[in-house]
Amino acid sequence: MVVGTIFFIISLILMGILFFVFWIITLVDAIKRKFGKENEKLIWILVIVLTGVIGSLIYYFVVYKQDKTKTLKWFWWTALILFILLIVSFISLFFV
Repeated sequence: MVVGTIFFIISLILMGILFFVFWIITLVDAIKRKFGKENEKLIWILVIVLTGVIGSLIYYFVVYKQDKTKTLKWFWWTALILFILLIVSFISLFFV
């Protein structure tokens, strides 16, 4: 039971770190990116800062993913691995 709990907490911490890094990447990209309109940059920065990870995900799918020169495949593979790790650790809380 203790091992499952520790495994679960470590999984949550790793997921939090991953989302924080994703948030920083999208924020830096929004700051550096050249938008068509001047206010668009300010709006995206505010969306990312004020809504956190949700705003970063919206920015990723609306702006970042459209740019074919950049990719975050590593993020999605890491998220998949951490999600599987989270499920396994959640199950281990009940069965160990």
